[in-house]
Amino acid sequence: IDVMQNITTMKPDNEISEDESSSDEEDEDKESRHRVGVFKGSLKIYKISDDMYNSALKEQPKLLFSNLPTNQSMDVLIRVYVAAAVGLTPLDFGGSVDPYLVVKCGRTTISDKEKYLTKDVNPIFGRMFQIRAKLPRDSKLCVKVFDHDLIGANDLIGSTTVDVEDRYLSWRRASCGVSQQYIKTRSSKDRWRDNLKPVDLLKRMCLLKGWTSPQFRRDSNGLKVVVGGETYHLEKKKGPMQLNETTDTVPIKPASERNQLALQVLHESGVTPEHIETRTLYNDDCPGIPQGKLHMWIDIFPYNDSIPAPIVINPREPQKYVLRCIIYNTEDVILDETNLLGEQMSDIYVRTYLEGRKKDRQETDVHYRSLTGEGNFNWRMVYPLDFIIQENKMIQKKKGKFWHIEKTVMKVDPILHLEVFDKDVLSRDDKLGWAQLDLTRVPAPTKTAKECTLDVYENEDRHPRMSLFEKKKILGFWPVYDDSLGTRELTGKVEMELEILTEEEVAERPAGKAREEPNSNPTLEPPNRPETSFNWFTNPWKVFKILIWRRYKWHLIIGLIIILLIIFVVLMAYTAPEAINQAIYSG
Repeated sequence: IDVMQNITTMKPDNEISEDESSSDEEDEDKESRHRVGVFKGSLKIYKISDDMYNSALKEQPKLLFSNLPTNQSMDVLIRVYVAAAVGLTPLDFGGSVDPYLVVKCGRTTISDKEKYLTKDVNPIFGRMFQIRAKLPRDSKLCVKVFDHDLIGANDLIGSTTVDVEDRYLSWRRASCGVSQQYIKTRSSKDRWRDNLKPVDLLKRMCLLKGWTSPQFRRDSNGLKVVVGGETYHLEKKKGPMQLNETTDTVPIKPASERNQLALQVLHESGVTPEHIETRTLYNDDCPGIPQGKLHMWIDIFPYNDSIPAPIVINPREPQKYVLRCIIYNTEDVILDETNLLGEQMSDIYVRTYLEGRKKDRQETDVHYRSLTGEGNFNWRMVYPLDFIIQENKMIQKKKGKFWHIEKTVMKVDPILHLEVFDKDVLSRDDKLGWAQLDLTRVPAPTKTAKECTLDVYENEDRHPRMSLFEKKKILGFWPVYDDSLGTRELTGKVEMELEILTEEEVAERPAGKAREEPNSNPTLEPPNRPETSFNWFTNPWKVFKILIWRRYKWHLIIGLIIILLIIFVVLMAYTAPEAINQAIYSG
């Protein structure tokens, strides 16, 4: 029975205590024992026949270890890459944590307390730690995740422990995962990151497994190698696709054929491939209960001059952009009110804001008394934003609750909210229609208002989606709708221009909000609105002149003449008797 199933998980590590041969009475006093070291080994039970037992000259079972590691201490460099954590147990009030990392190996402890993340149970760390260790003394590596607290001691969320000595001595090359391709170009993201070439790794594997050194030969089928009694031929096949790679097979250079074949044999032999580990975090206060998971990996190299450069896994930094949204006109907006003259009308204005930033919303001025649903604005809105183009996410920092001291970093979809309102003076403004535009999948707009229907959102064949970050500028009509009753109802159309610019482009092509200076790129002229578009509360004379006088001018004149005649007749009737009496008496 082989109790050591895999050399990479060599167990058990038995603690050695003083006076192991003491009596049963002394063994009962376990508290008096103290740890003085660790025993690491493997136990194997062989089944042999009676003849083998009685004769020492007979063939003996094959030993478990044919090549034992050196008894000398080994200086190594350990690189710990921690990409992210998922599902951390929340410890703070409000169901969140402020996580940071602590890495310990032997006498070395590295704390990343100064770079803790705020309010994130699924943090992206993107951290790399380097520790110089001495094996077998510093064989245990412990990675801990703490919750940072401003007041009081920081709480341990969970930890995971790795036996780096097992990995370093394993023939499976668990000390550094073997890549799928042998790429020597330093500028490539998939470059070879081991300090040994594939041919050297193959020789090391053969040595540790007790096989003869690999023999490379050529025959009619090309290059071949004999490893462990098996013959392998070089396969002309592609590895994993690269990001910007064509579909044609990349030719293998003759100088690297041996390394390519050695790499092929290594993977077929079961070496540890290049991968990211998912390790579960545990806490002694909650035994057996997972406290989250870490996405990480470890590289171990002999401490010498041939150590390869580390891999940069820093979190992606967002790029700064500026979104310019110009509202030119609206068409066919529903008429929500009735004026004093019995006409249907709306006082139209447009509001926009980015997802998660409603407090930063911007609005156009008001087109008053629109009798046809048409609104004219020529109004520019400007939104700075931080965007990670690889993830198609916006980065926002804001406080989750009012009692939070620090802002939380959040990733949200880059959605522009478009809303059309009817302005009311004595009551809340009425929302007439709305739409949400994902800036990475903007539906193609129509060129005219007549063509603009809800088909823009529903038919991707006629209106394909496009990324504003690739297109840079989009101009046209988008419909707004009301779906409060469960079905979309067309309530208006907005002529709008969307443009995304980098910081450098903004400096080259400045533009102010609304029609403020610098009013350029493009220059926006005041809208040409009809005379009936004004605020009747602030312009009573204009109300009389335009709305009443123009419509009821002759009625007012005739009425005024009639009133004057009536006054004349009344005055005549009132003064006539007295005038007649005076004329009689004076005569």
